[in-house]
Amino acid sequence: MSGPVATIPTSIVQAVCRIQASLEAVKKTGRNPHGGYQFASTDDIYAALTRKMGEVGLMILPLEVENEVVRVEKDSKMVQWLRVSFEFVLATADATWSDHRSKRSLFIMINGPQTHQAAASYAEKAYLRSLFKIPSGDVDLDSMPQADDEESMVALNGGKKRKSSAEGKRDGSVKEFNRLRGEIAAAINTEMLAHVREIYAGDEGAWSSMPPAWASTLEEDYEVKMDALRAQAA
Repeated sequence: MSGPVATIPTSIVQAVCRIQASLEAVKKTGRNPHGGYQFASTDDIYAALTRKMGEVGLMILPLEVENEVVRVEKDSKMVQWLRVSFEFVLATADATWSDHRSKRSLFIMINGPQTHQAAASYAEKAYLRSLFKIPSGDVDLDSMPQADDEESMVALNGGKKRKSSAEGKRDGSVKEFNRLRGEIAAAINTEMLAHVREIYAGDEGAWSSMPPAWASTLEEDYEVKMDALRAQAA
């Protein structure tokens, strides 16, 4: 059973509240090509917070506390996943605070030296959003103009028509599509599978920009795999 939360030092509470009180709408430079809406990227969040944190004397230090490479064999090929967890230390000039229950954990397929940096960036972005109550950029569907088909819906929201299959093949998206299908197939539990979708189908992911037929295939692969993993765990 979890114990009580350690008392957060007054100076840290005051610093966080001062930043929350001074935050206006975060600039959103990212764009979701499927929904046609803007979202706040990691750099947008850093731009909104870094100077304010300096002004109030608050430092947030991410610490990698768990790191495990999970190897999964699929179709005679070995795929490596990184399971990594981060805890965060909040500090002012006269106090320091942390709680291991506020850590962020995720699975991400290892695709090169940038994998660890991508994991760290994603975890910190999620933590900062939660701590400072930063809008995520997700759309309230009830507030969106409605249309009879996907192309018209995207147009209503200032977006562009998604790529056709032929365009996707020309610009190399087919390689990304096959890679995403591989990550879905290689997931060994529901948590890992959920992180695949969260990372690649969300704000900054490639999933949502796929041609409609490809995106539907990814959704179907995801649902089938999730049902299978849930059945295994039952």
